[in-house]
Amino acid sequence: MKKNLVAVAMGSLMVLPGAALADVKVYGRFNVGLDGQKDEIGLDSKEGSTTWRLQDQNNSSRLGFKGSHDIGMGDMSVIYQLEYGTNPDGSESDEFSERNIFMGLQGAFGTAKVGKFDTPVKEIGSKADQFNDESIGDITNLMVGETRANNMIQYNTPKLGNLVTLTAAVAPGEGREALDNANDEDNGVADTYYASAELEQGPFYAAVAYAGDQAGSLKFDGSTVGVDILRATVAVELMEALEIGALYQQAKGIDQDNGVQGGDAEETSWLGSIAYSYEAFKFKVQYGQTSGDQTDIDRTELAVGIDYKLSKALTAQAYYVTYEDEGRTVGGIDDPQTDSYGLGLVFKF
Repeated sequence: MKKNLVAVAMGSLMVLPGAALADVKVYGRFNVGLDGQKDEIGLDSKEGSTTWRLQDQNNSSRLGFKGSHDIGMGDMSVIYQLEYGTNPDGSESDEFSERNIFMGLQGAFGTAKVGKFDTPVKEIGSKADQFNDESIGDITNLMVGETRANNMIQYNTPKLGNLVTLTAAVAPGEGREALDNANDEDNGVADTYYASAELEQGPFYAAVAYAGDQAGSLKFDGSTVGVDILRATVAVELMEALEIGALYQQAKGIDQDNGVQGGDAEETSWLGSIAYSYEAFKFKVQYGQTSGDQTDIDRTELAVGIDYKLSKALTAQAYYVTYEDEGRTVGGIDDPQTDSYGLGLVFKF
């Protein structure tokens, strides 16, 4: 089915008029790595195993089409994006998976769009995550909130005062089991809601984002059917070579009447990252932790990597990533760890 969807998308682009087709940008990213991993926690491979394998599952290879089209109403344009995850090593059953797919309107009023795309909470996190989209180092393994949501309706203001951008988004429940009552359904327009404020001035970036009634569970601090998330991010680039980022987050479970009582579950997360570029090299490291309030489990992440630009489009990578769950037992192993090391190639076009 997913193969057919991609084929239809590509076919539709081919029959567009020449003027419209000229506005379409085809882009992609192929990221294939050879990883060695011992995964006691069970983040990626079979628990307790050490394997060498070609792995693309967490490296976010993709193929996409995006563009805009002037509709002849002042400065207003239609914007669109069709982006699919790809599987170049053939290890998955589906060659394509949906990523950011949307259509919207853009003009002096700002941007409004509908579809499936990264939530405002996830968007601001990428500014501090040096291993975003790169193997197991992505913070999706450390904390909740890295969500690409369906049925999103979102509005972004233009950059106010050339400084601040505000975002508001909602997602209808479409008949899902109500997060606040297991005997009810969520059928509203804004059953899940998001908001963010981003400040950007030169090399400095700061943002705060909130997710309310988002379906899903915390990482390990009890069972929940939904969560509320508050995230703040700060990032700065100095001398066009040094990047420093920090992230702080609180995520809390939701109490569901006649169902899962998750209101006491809470996780606090933080992350610090630094990267330095020298000629064709980029050296990067990040360290973070998520702590469970009820379980007293602490998950820590340490990621170290080196990128080397072989050309404008091709980058070689080497990395080491380790996680530890202190206070947890998995498969009879106390304080389990997941260690990954590997080499990769990233090609962008």
